[in-house]
Amino acid sequence: MDAPNFIDHDLWGSLHPCNATNLLRIDFFTINSLIKIGRNPLTNSIVLPGPRVSNRHCEIVWDHKTAVVTDFSSNGTWVNGVKLGMNQFCILKDGDHIAFGTAMPQETDDYRFIFHTHKTSLQEYDLGELYKHYQLAHKIGEGSFGTVSKGMSLETGEFVAIKIIKLPKEFGKARTVKRNMAREVNIMSNVNHPNICALKDVFHHDNDGSMNLVMELVDGGNLLEAIDKDLTRHEDMARHITWQICDAVGYLHQLGVTHRDLKPENILLTKHDPPLVKVADFGLAKVVDNLTMLRTNCGTSCYRAPETYSRRARVDGYDYLADSWSLGVVVFVMLTNEFPTDGKLTADPKIKWSLLDKAGVTPDVRDFIECLLQADVTSRMTVRCAPGHAWMKCKVAEFCRWRDRLLDTLEKNRDALYDEAYRK
Repeated sequence: MDAPNFIDHDLWGSLHPCNATNLLRIDFFTINSLIKIGRNPLTNSIVLPGPRVSNRHCEIVWDHKTAVVTDFSSNGTWVNGVKLGMNQFCILKDGDHIAFGTAMPQETDDYRFIFHTHKTSLQEYDLGELYKHYQLAHKIGEGSFGTVSKGMSLETGEFVAIKIIKLPKEFGKARTVKRNMAREVNIMSNVNHPNICALKDVFHHDNDGSMNLVMELVDGGNLLEAIDKDLTRHEDMARHITWQICDAVGYLHQLGVTHRDLKPENILLTKHDPPLVKVADFGLAKVVDNLTMLRTNCGTSCYRAPETYSRRARVDGYDYLADSWSLGVVVFVMLTNEFPTDGKLTADPKIKWSLLDKAGVTPDVRDFIECLLQADVTSRMTVRCAPGHAWMKCKVAEFCRWRDRLLDTLEKNRDALYDEAYRK
């Protein structure tokens, strides 16, 4: 059956009967995100009176993007001919066949339907092994070499973000993407910090070299979106977010990793107020040691440190202090919604300090930014030292307690196992 040729903005989905002689279409309205289906008219929003239908048969929950059905029946809820089983669940996708009590056609009480979504455009991918462990829902992001989709673990029911990376056809570009993918996996599989987006699973596809990264789902958007909404202009919020970035990046530096692409788009936020920060996207990150300095020109230009443009940088390299400069730009942009420089690629950029004066920031935060935006790397403050600055130091203990309480609430104690020795 084809998708409906109309869009009703009051609906998020509908069930279309396979046997239209017995039943009418069942609509799911946006004001109701929980649909209870069963035989008991007192406890269910959709009543199916057939003998094979349980009093509490199943529930369909919609989170404004994804529909998940959970089976509570003895006779079963069937999706695409497969019985879910008691307390089992799955994502409903547009065009799925769902049946209550039996998947076989019946002369009476024929409760077989086709589900259609009215709010999202869901897409299937040929992902092989991934489908044995995860079910994909809608697309939540797109980049030059792939997409990010929301998914659900078939084992735990946990929602995740699945990065689906397809290699470009050009050999040179494909080699670069593969190198960045390997770099991201190598780094993310070796870090464990509450402010770093966790890598949960990796699937390789030998036939075309593509890869799927299963990552922690962060549901509040990114820092750029928050900046565009003027949610970070207040110093208290900017300081709260900045401390979490410093804690995450300082942890990376202690492990010998430089992020190299620190910018608002790569800083994810939860929906909490204040939000929990999750630093993401390590495709440009690189392990640094005493013998191998960073010589690669990378990172978004407006956030790149000036020494990465200089001849000296190409000879001597640059180290963790490149992330310090990027952090300074991020804080500047949070408070002003403007870039501190005119964007010219120069080793000695002119900082537009008047924008901070116009924003009315305190002397402490201006000094904090000045310590980070030093063109001379020998004078620039490190990210690991940043929490000791006067603007930050008075709040660090309070922020630590807040994060610990939130992590306990979220039952993410595993994120508290990382080594905190680098703070000392």
